[in-house]
Amino acid sequence: MCYQVVERYAACRCLYYKHGIDRCAGYGQAGHVVQEKTVLVGYACSMHSSHRAETASMSGHGILPDSGYSSGYA
Repeated sequence: MCYQVVERYAACRCLYYKHGIDRCAGYGQAGHVVQEKTVLVGYACSMHSSHRAETASMSGHGILPDSGYSSGYA
């Protein structure tokens, strides 16, 4: 079975990175499917984390824009 790893932000599920397909011998044959594996990274994308930060500052609640996890990229 072929796999494709897709990295998504944990809070908003927006796409972070889509890896290439790890192909098996059946790749490209009729009826063969690629199974997507989702890995959650970070907390929220820049669009959603800035919206949350603005909402938090207006409401007085402290919402952190990032979980502290690293994607491994420098």
